[in-house]
Amino acid sequence: MPRSIAILLALSIAGCPAAHDEAAPGAAPLATTAPIAPPAPLTTSAIGAASAAAAPSAAAAADAPTDAAVVPPGVFLMGSPVGRGDVEERPAHEAIVASFYLDTTEVTMDAYAACVRAGACTPTHTEHPFCNVRHEGRGDHPANCVDATQADAYCAHVGKRLPREREWEWAARGGAEDRRFAWGDAPPDRARACYMHEAGTCKVASFAPGAFGLYDVSGNVWEWTSSFYAAYPDEPATGQFRIYRGGSWSRRFPKWLRNEIRNRYKPTEWSAALGVRCARSKLPLECPPETAPTSRGDDCVRVTGAPICEAGHAWNGKVCAVGGVPVPAAQGGAIPARSADPAATSAAPEAAPSPSAAAEASPIARARTPQHDADCVAHFPGRPSAYVYTGSTFHAREPVVRASGCAKRDVGRFGTSVCCAE
Repeated sequence: MPRSIAILLALSIAGCPAAHDEAAPGAAPLATTAPIAPPAPLTTSAIGAASAAAAPSAAAAADAPTDAAVVPPGVFLMGSPVGRGDVEERPAHEAIVASFYLDTTEVTMDAYAACVRAGACTPTHTEHPFCNVRHEGRGDHPANCVDATQADAYCAHVGKRLPREREWEWAARGGAEDRRFAWGDAPPDRARACYMHEAGTCKVASFAPGAFGLYDVSGNVWEWTSSFYAAYPDEPATGQFRIYRGGSWSRRFPKWLRNEIRNRYKPTEWSAALGVRCARSKLPLECPPETAPTSRGDDCVRVTGAPICEAGHAWNGKVCAVGGVPVPAAQGGAIPARSADPAATSAAPEAAPSPSAAAEASPIARARTPQHDADCVAHFPGRPSAYVYTGSTFHAREPVVRASGCAKRDVGRFGTSVCCAE
């Protein structure tokens, strides 16, 4: 079978693209809306409760685990600056990270199976052909087809937790190195990452490590975080969607492996391209300069100096604004800062509603997109004509796309782009 056709088959049925997996260049990931009843809002305290019993003592946490890297503390601009990335990655805003431990590899199938045998984890989902549990000899591949609740349970079982979204991005960027991808700024290819891989996931640590000795941060499987989705710079304590990061084996566009890109799923949703990497707090808390631990002692906040702002913006005492001058909201340009000590606020803001909520009831439609014909000709032999399916949700469009006989070339907030025979 020609390699291009093999890739086509694998990427077309991967389904793993969480509902927002392959947006057009520069477009944001699509919000997922699976045909299941929305779960009750979760809270970060509820997540933490699951791991409380397994959490190590402060003295034990001070000792570095052998399977994890120490990520240093730091302050950085999280997200993408104006003119780069997608709207969901903006505004670029100050994020403060305490030093923490992050596993050097993604959780393997063997490790997850041990948790199942111990009765602490439920078996991974099996309803997708690329779920690793369906294949022999993949014990050293990443555990995939796991939802957020399963990821939480596994990390709690081994005395760890999922990383926060800002922790994940800081580590992926190489801290102050500000890398675009885990290995640097060069675009992804099959020599650098498990990317455009027609056979599904790769054995963990098959490629050179990125910053801090971390493997597969870009590619192989997306990785769950403990953070709930909201527009930046909010970090809500509750929500319907959980953030995951990093890109996967099924991607065919470099944009999906960028360190800034955000993706989200409901906690009960899962994918063949989504897995787990655990973190652990490093105690006592080590905060970067000009910051100090919160009153709860589980985070760092700025206590002196001005927050950092992106180029062309300056801190005006309240927000990062163009030139440091307050800009009316209607004109844009102002970048709000995170609140200081979260323990001092009565409640964290609710997560922003899913961008797809209004579209969920809209009918599915198909339209020609001849501007993508050249890509179809180059990458999908026998399917030279490009179309786009719009309306409803990713999950609702999937059976329609499969029934059409077309190959899926990209997925995103715009809809599902396909290549068809005619």
